[in-house]
Amino acid sequence: MTTKSTRTSRNAAHREPMSDTEALRIDLELTRQHLADTVQELSRQLDVPRRIKESAGQAGRRIQGRMKDMPGQMKEMPAAGKRHPKATAAAGGALVLGVGAATWLARRHK
Repeated sequence: MTTKSTRTSRNAAHREPMSDTEALRIDLELTRQHLADTVQELSRQLDVPRRIKESAGQAGRRIQGRMKDMPGQMKEMPAAGKRHPKATAAAGGALVLGVGAATWLARRHK
């Protein structure tokens, strides 16, 4: 009677073909691993709170990158503000609110 380790080393040393049972066991193990990987990927994709945090963090980084360009654009604002003061105030308030919310979300989810 041979043990499993003896059969494995004998097959490896002599390069004997695998039995149908051994081939099925290997195929079954590969199928199990593939199924486990698939379940793990589906679980990751269905983790909505984590995906929302990632999206909010990315949005915060994009907004912070765009804020670096603001000083050049601010030079054009005084003329527009004089022509439409209420619209300028509303747009400024919305901008400040949006940047504040994005920054808060980005820092909250670090």
